[in-house]
Amino acid sequence: MVPAIALGAREVTKSFPGVRALAGVTFAVAPGRVHALLGENGAGKSTLIKILTGDQTPDSGTVVVADEEVSFGSPRDALARGVTPVYQELTVLPEMTVLDNVMMGHESARRGVLRLREQREHARRALERVDLGGLDLGTIAGDLSLANQQLIEIARALVRRSNVLILDEPSAVLSGDKLEALHSVVRSIAAEGTAVVYITHLLDEVRLLADDVTVLRDGTLVSTGPAVDYPMERIVREMVGRQVDSVFPDPAPPRDEVVLTVSDLVPRGAEVAPVSLELRAGEIVGLAGLVGSGRSRLLKTLAGVRGRGEGTVAVEGRPLRPSLGATIDAGVVLVPEERKRDGLVLDLPVSQNCTLTALRSISTAGWVDGGREKAAFAEERERLGIRAAGGDQLARQLSGGNQQKIVIAKWLRVSPRVLLLDEPTRGVDVGAKSEIYRIITELAANGMAILLASSELPEVIGLSHRVLVFKDGAVVGDIPRNPDAAEQIMHLALGTES
Repeated sequence: MVPAIALGAREVTKSFPGVRALAGVTFAVAPGRVHALLGENGAGKSTLIKILTGDQTPDSGTVVVADEEVSFGSPRDALARGVTPVYQELTVLPEMTVLDNVMMGHESARRGVLRLREQREHARRALERVDLGGLDLGTIAGDLSLANQQLIEIARALVRRSNVLILDEPSAVLSGDKLEALHSVVRSIAAEGTAVVYITHLLDEVRLLADDVTVLRDGTLVSTGPAVDYPMERIVREMVGRQVDSVFPDPAPPRDEVVLTVSDLVPRGAEVAPVSLELRAGEIVGLAGLVGSGRSRLLKTLAGVRGRGEGTVAVEGRPLRPSLGATIDAGVVLVPEERKRDGLVLDLPVSQNCTLTALRSISTAGWVDGGREKAAFAEERERLGIRAAGGDQLARQLSGGNQQKIVIAKWLRVSPRVLLLDEPTRGVDVGAKSEIYRIITELAANGMAILLASSELPEVIGLSHRVLVFKDGAVVGDIPRNPDAAEQIMHLALGTES
């Protein structure tokens, strides 16, 4: 018999020192259904998932698998019952091959000897389902893009033939055809009877994929029901507990002063057409295009993270040397795509993260003045609306939106002239997105020049004075501000329209 509940929780409560993460939450996903688990960062989603997968034990309440109450002692117990999570934090081992990563923990062996032919067949079938059928199984995983590493994680889960698949922000690094490949595999495994728990901050995915919806807020269950009963307005209201202005703030007109001039720039090692652009004070220029189109590569080159092959860059008419130090000294800074890896020191307090770029301003004779450090953090906390228990709280303990604000604050301490933003709201909940949009618009209104790359087309269109469209590393369109430009931009990005 098919169970009514493939995976669930009954009256689950979980507390940590000073925080109640979950308060009597009941949750259930049925076989063959895609169940969207929604809520702002800090709502309790991650804690609930860790309890459902044996990574944590509840203070009270029970976990249900296939209509039976169970007690998991470890994640291994959950895997044995067919519950497989794919977490937002990638677990791909970068020095191992694609084959080894896909088959990890589910190797085909006989008497301790790997059956390589059988392994390759299993891995190839799983990779084909996530649209990576052409990938060389011997490729080192660390050489792949983040998007392909994410799809490898999902392929690994498919090899296990699980009864329940939990996907935690699987689309955070995907767009275009790779995002569609993810959606396709979610639909197909649900049609085969697998229960899918889908956690996302992209609310359009709820409309496209979900059969059912559960909303958490502040560790409590707000509501649960069929997805058809959850229009976008209801989801946002229940997640945030208040009305959120979903309209992008109108940017102030840019000034006449040209701050950044890029002439015939080609990143080192890239065989692409040269890029030229001008960026004025107070101007927000969006960079649109599919994953791999060259947006991030351009930002890293401008920031001095990646070398230049050809071309010149000038800030306020002065040539800019292609090094990270010279770029920062000239007032050009990058808020990177991967904030946890490249933007923060997760095990340092937030006050120290906030002042890492400006230690001289808070030091005397080479010694950091703790009082000045705290004052600097307090200033940025007020300016950006950072929500933290205090300056001593570790960066890893903050929500995604507050972590992103810390990265922005870190660079604001050096008073930059040009701010480069790569996926500024990735993995950020709807309420924090609205706040980050306000911050970006206010910085531009105060004269900062901003280049913004995002995979979310409404975000690029809504924030920018104009949009540069990238395809294969080249700029194929320069679109003035127009709320109805989405179709034109996608045609250009896909190469289906001149």
